Amino acid sequence: MIVFMTDWGLSHYVGICKGVMRKIANVEVVDLTHDISSFNVREAMYILSRSFIHFPKGSIFLCVVDYGVGSSRKAIAAKTENYYFVGPDNGVFTLTFEIEKPIEIRELNNKEFYYGDSQTFHGRDIFSPAAAYIHLGKFEQLGDQLYNYGTLPYIRPKKSGNNIRGEIAYIDKFGNIETNIPYDWIKDFEKVTIVKNRKRIEIPIANYYSEVEKGQLLIHNDSTGYVEIAANQYRANDILKFNTGDLLELIL
Repeated sequence: MIVFMTDWGLSHYVGICKGVMRKIANVEVVDLTHDISSFNVREAMYILSRSFIHFPKGSIFLCVVDYGVGSSRKAIAAKTENYYFVGPDNGVFTLTFEIEKPIEIRELNNKEFYYGDSQTFHGRDIFSPAAAYIHLGKFEQLGDQLYNYGTLPYIRPKKSGNNIRGEIAYIDKFGNIETNIPYDWIKDFEKVTIVKNRKRIEIPIANYYSEVEKGQLLIHNDSTGYVEIAANQYRANDILKFNTGDLLELIL
C-alpha cells in the first residue's frame, strides 16, 4: 500500500502521480490528504506524524509538500522497522522519525528509476516512481545511502508548574487550532488561560463542541492526544488569529 499526501488539492497532478505508480506496479494507493496548506511543511510534518501509525506495517508513505522543488534539496526514501517514507528532505519527516527511527536512508539519485526529467514535477518523475519501486522490493537500488536527514526546528512542549509552552501545529479546515501540547497535561482542569499578545483569555475545557454555546471557544482532546482550541460551530482561529508555528502559552 502507498499512502499519498500532498498540498495539491484537487489538481490533476494527484491523478497523474497515481497513474505513474500504477503503471510501474500493481499497488493500492490510498489518499491520506491533498489539503495540506500550500508549501506548509510544518503542517504536513504534524499530520504525517499523527497519522502513519494507523496504517498497516509495510505501508509506503509518499509525502510531497515541496516548496524547494528543483533546488539543491535532496529527494530521499527511508526505511524504518515498520514502514517506508518517500519525499523531499525538507523536514517533513522530522516528527515521524522521532517516533519511527530510520534504519536506512537512500538519496533518490539513481536516474534509472526516474519516470521523467522535469525540474518542477518531481512528484511525478522522482517520488512516485520511487514509491512504486519500493513496493517492488527495489529500495536499495534507488540511490546512494545517506546517514543524516533534514529536520524542521519546532518549539518542543514544556510544562513548568502551572505554565505550559508549546506551538501551533496547524489550523484545520474548520478553523480549529491544533497544538503540540499533550492533552494529559490539562485534563484534570476545568479551564485554561491562553496568553495572546499580553492578553489573557480564559477558555473552558470540554469533552465535545456542543458543551459550550454556539460561537464560544473551548479546549478539548483532538482525538490524537493533543490540545485543540475550537469554537462551537465557528472558526476558533478567526477569533484568536494564530499562525502555524506560533508560540502558545497556557496557564492552568
